[in-house]
Amino acid sequence: MKLIGLIALMSSVLLGCVVKETAVPKQVERQEEQQVKKIAQACVIDSSKTKVCMQRPAQRIVSLFESGLDGLYMLGQGHKVIGIPAEVYLQPLLFKAYSILDLRIAAKQLATPSQGANATNLESLMLLKPDLVILGSGQTQTIQLLRQFGIAVYVMESSTYAQVKEELYDIAVLTGATSRAHEILSFSDQMMREIEQKTASQAQKQSVYYAWSGGRIYSTSGRKSITNDFIELAGAYNIVPTETSQPNVNPETLIEWNPDNIVLWNTEPTLISEREELKGLTAVQKGKIYNLSPAFIYNPHTIKIILTAAYLNHQIYPESSNLAVEEIQRQILSTLYGEHIAQGLMS
Repeated sequence: MKLIGLIALMSSVLLGCVVKETAVPKQVERQEEQQVKKIAQACVIDSSKTKVCMQRPAQRIVSLFESGLDGLYMLGQGHKVIGIPAEVYLQPLLFKAYSILDLRIAAKQLATPSQGANATNLESLMLLKPDLVILGSGQTQTIQLLRQFGIAVYVMESSTYAQVKEELYDIAVLTGATSRAHEILSFSDQMMREIEQKTASQAQKQSVYYAWSGGRIYSTSGRKSITNDFIELAGAYNIVPTETSQPNVNPETLIEWNPDNIVLWNTEPTLISEREELKGLTAVQKGKIYNLSPAFIYNPHTIKIILTAAYLNHQIYPESSNLAVEEIQRQILSTLYGEHIAQGLMS
């Protein structure tokens, strides 16, 4: 018994010695590991004011926010995409554009764990084992659940041009493509300045009413919105007086405003022109209803807001516009996606 007690005592002493001898090195080692992780970790703050971090650049990405998906291809990160919005397959013009960007989409090989803009099949999404999910701000419950499962979720809004730039750069940080983001943002800012110089001097500015996509003609955008940004860049002004980002109006209000131009996105102009109550509008009588089509090229919730503005300026002011729309389109699409893809998108 004494022998056993002695062995136990010696073991205790030896263990104590070992602990004393190795305590400092282990602590230093842990500090070094934490420092390495801190250096390698990439963090951004998304539109929900949440800190989103990646220990390494994202490799398996599900983007159910179409503008975020577009941004990934601009950044050269499209090969990392494993899940896309269902609308890409459902909308013919959108499908055509993304089929040019990605042969997997052309063959309908990428999963679509969603039934609409704000409806996600969580089980299908989890089976894809993503390390980054990009969602719109409307999917609150899905965002919370994914974060509880430890999946990095980046929430997008793209509500102003400044936010579009910020979100594109954030995605670049999370995917390891910041150099490419700097190239795109420097180019887009330069293009914005050049177009603004040509459109800001418009003497008699015309008014514009913008209606949301999918036939929501009485859903519009106020002064604090990306819509307002591209309308002003086009040398016109937003007839909606409120600063509210996404107000709804009634027919009486639209008739009272009586805009010079009506701009639609992914909506047929006949939804406006064939309504009896709207046939007296100046824009209807003069045929100044413009549909931003194809929606992929004229997506105002991306860097391509520049294309939207150039197109509108040319349409609204055909006699005074000095913008070479086709050349601007070629230049922007070539810079964002490469010359070969740009040719395909423009054909």
